[in-house]
Amino acid sequence: MSASEENKRDAADYGELIGRFVDRTIDAGQFEQQYLDLMKNDEALHPDDVFAVLDGLFSEVDEYFVSPEASPAERRDLDEALRRHAVAALARLQQLGALG
Repeated sequence: MSASEENKRDAADYGELIGRFVDRTIDAGQFEQQYLDLMKNDEALHPDDVFAVLDGLFSEVDEYFVSPEASPAERRDLDEALRRHAVAALARLQQLGALG
């Protein structure tokens, strides 16, 4: 497997996870936990442009916090803001050809 193919395979894990969040298969809390776990355990050397996208989304996920006192509307707004960041990251990864 070439380095390019390896990078695509490694980024594909992110693409699948982000896609499940974007299409609402998983909720924001599940996405947050799984994305943080994936990043924490990622030992791949991604190309700089791909890493910049993954790291940028990591920052958004890391900042995601919903107070237990948040109203349903506030929770929904925070979840949708995170989802918008995920949509943009997924589109950028696709544009870069990082997902296969």
